[in-house]
Amino acid sequence: MSAEPLDVVLNRDRLNEALAPEAYTASGEFPVVLHNEGEPVHVHLRFSGPLAAVTAVDSTNHYVDGGATRHVHVDVADVDEDVTGTLSLVTGHGAESTDVAVTVTPPPEQQNSVAVDESLSEPPERTDSGSGASAGLGSDSGSGAGSPASGGGSGGRDESGSAVDRVVAAAPDAATLLVAAFAVVVLAAAALAALALNSTAVTLGLVAVVVAVAVALYVLLP
Repeated sequence: MSAEPLDVVLNRDRLNEALAPEAYTASGEFPVVLHNEGEPVHVHLRFSGPLAAVTAVDSTNHYVDGGATRHVHVDVADVDEDVTGTLSLVTGHGAESTDVAVTVTPPPEQQNSVAVDESLSEPPERTDSGSGASAGLGSDSGSGAGSPASGGGSGGRDESGSAVDRVVAAAPDAATLLVAAFAVVVLAAAALAALALNSTAVTLGLVAVVVAVAVALYVLLP
């Protein structure tokens, strides 16, 4: 209901007089308040124009006693846009009429609502070029980052393993080391004997032992 009623003053200066505003605006249903300041009078409410299609009252004819006030409730249908028409206040059995330009507007909540385009709620379509570019970048970066790392790591392990294998293969086993140590001991003993005895035969024997030991070491050691 409108915050301000449509006030009408009857018989203030003369009989069958109706004093009302020239224009009135309501948002939804509203009351017409008839204040009678003189003799009893009959008032007929008549809606015309587009306003007649959206308004209705229980009764169009109203009797207002002298010095009395009467409220007439006007029902208004829901509207999507402003509707304007005329409310005629007819008195004196049709002898006099006072017109009020009445405009009915949509409810405030409907006026403040903002229509949202349904297309805004739909996700944007992906373009093939954008998807391909994104996929290509992701694929290239992933491949580029992973390939050198995996290749470098694999190459490093192979080279390291080969180096270790070569060192292990080149290292003499325990038997070879034992023979070499024994040969060194024999050579040292023969050298001491040759020095002590100062004999040619011993010296020749020492040379033969050295040759034999050298041959053995050449064969055993890689």
